[in-house]
Amino acid sequence: MKVQRIITILIAATILCLALAACSGNKAPETAPAPETAPAQELIIGDQFDLGSFDPANGMLDDTQILAYNALIELDADFRQVPGLAESWEMSADGRTWTFKLRSGVTFHDGEPFNAAAALLNLQGRLAGWPATGAVESYETPDDYTLVCRLTQPSFTFASDIARTAMSMASPKAIKEDGTLAYEAGTGPYRLVSWTPDIEYVFEAYAGYWGDPVNLQKITFKVITDAQARAMALESGEIDMMSGYQSLAAIQRLKDDPRFTMFIKTQNTSGAIFFNMARVPELSVRTAVAKAIDFDTMLPSLLSGLASPPSGFFSPAYGDLVSPRAKNPGYEPAAIPALLEADGYVKDGDGLWAKNGVPLTLALTYSTGNSEDSLLAPAIQSQLAEAGITLRLNGVDGATLGDLLDTKEYDIVLTGQSFIPTDDTTFNYARGYWHSGSYYNVYSTAAIDALIDELAVSLDRAKRRELNWQIQETIMTQVPVIMAYHRNSIRLAQANVSNFDIGAGCWHVNYDLKNVKID
Repeated sequence: MKVQRIITILIAATILCLALAACSGNKAPETAPAPETAPAQELIIGDQFDLGSFDPANGMLDDTQILAYNALIELDADFRQVPGLAESWEMSADGRTWTFKLRSGVTFHDGEPFNAAAALLNLQGRLAGWPATGAVESYETPDDYTLVCRLTQPSFTFASDIARTAMSMASPKAIKEDGTLAYEAGTGPYRLVSWTPDIEYVFEAYAGYWGDPVNLQKITFKVITDAQARAMALESGEIDMMSGYQSLAAIQRLKDDPRFTMFIKTQNTSGAIFFNMARVPELSVRTAVAKAIDFDTMLPSLLSGLASPPSGFFSPAYGDLVSPRAKNPGYEPAAIPALLEADGYVKDGDGLWAKNGVPLTLALTYSTGNSEDSLLAPAIQSQLAEAGITLRLNGVDGATLGDLLDTKEYDIVLTGQSFIPTDDTTFNYARGYWHSGSYYNVYSTAAIDALIDELAVSLDRAKRRELNWQIQETIMTQVPVIMAYHRNSIRLAQANVSNFDIGAGCWHVNYDLKNVKID
């Protein structure tokens, strides 16, 4: 009876509710549909290289450092200095004191705070011995967000040296006794969440990032060493983007395919042909070789956008530091006979140049591991043959090429223009090729040494540009080098990938990756 009574009450209550609803002039409100959540923006990239390590100063892949770490000063996608973990910096009038105002409220990926003490621990410890820290006599931290570096001598390039990604800050908690890192602990827009060596490594957006919000929430790098395999993965949709490095055949095949987008920008690195001045001492011969090579025609047909024709002594990425007058002798085959005849050369019965009965024969050394140089070498050989100059090709592996450069066992060498690790060119002259104390010392004179030494201590920006131009123009009058090409940064991606300003720096390709959108 009790149960029956309860049922009767429930039925009556239900009827009453229905009656009240019917008497009401309004319908019951409809539940609004839940808003659709936009899918997380994820990007999968096929790259030929593994991550290497957790530490940008000790083996971490150059391309990925900018995703997880920040230096005090950084170079943006156009290779220009911008604030990193330092909001501002100032050089004293004598060039010996640099003061950095650091960002507040920044945390490393492991939750540790970034401040002057953390910066000091990095600079005095794990980063000791780099060009920037090697120039510092003492440090001061007058407050938690001010860092003062007092140098042993004036240095305009200190800002450039500190802007290298290798100089990025890491959490003090992650630094081991030997100065290496126990784990990834930067302050960048992404944190490393997994790494399977030689397979893949994954970054996810760091919620505590100090900069602007990012578009991509997850970036996965799949290690695909073979360029054709990367291209096939792109075509199948397994990956969204692929590295264009050493991928000439794939780029030629896919660059005009509407299914894909090609992101491209002239890089800071260049290819160059260096002469061994002891083996090729005659200016007439060096000039004749330069005038026989038509890079403007050769490069577009052979390299399909991988490189741009040479426009100056350095890449255009170096802006007004590049002299508009320091250029290769122009392609001019008709001028070659007068050049060589004036120096005692005559053509033999086969149309080849010879002097005192000795044929003009040179050997071009290049790396067979470099796809661009391997394509250019036979083309250069063919063009010199048309000019009556015999060129033998000497393809070697990269390690052997380095040894031959060091011992000067070459006539002409086609290789990358190294020793430009920052946005400044001083290191290239002083340590690379053009000073009597430089590593390779392709060509130097007392006058050139004096200009380079003056550049090293000059603190005036306008004067530095003037000195750069003088150095380049003085060198090029003797044609010890022929600029071959300016390399391009290239990424191929699915057509729905947009908003990527690919970096000009060879180690800053991914600088703007955080802003990529997937439609």
